[in-house]
Amino acid sequence: MPLQNNATMIFISYEIQDGGIQLHFVCPNPGAGEPNDYYILLTDDELTTVGTVQQLKTLVEGKLQRKLRAVGIATKLDTFIGQSLVV
Repeated sequence: MPLQNNATMIFISYEIQDGGIQLHFVCPNPGAGEPNDYYILLTDDELTTVGTVQQLKTLVEGKLQRKLRAVGIATKLDTFIGQSLVV
């Protein structure tokens, strides 16, 4: 089961990259079989919309929540790898 959206995430570091800033977070107790390292990228375009610390925090939290949902969906998609789907 993927991490819940209310998981505790500890901000570890950031790296300035072409096109944005990558942030590294660690979940200290992710649960069995779950990753504890999570990375998000704040693009240059996103960063231009941030004017306050609260806006930055909101942007980061939204990106982390999306990442957690994506990890949960990706886990379910793994079961389809190699299968034919009739649509």
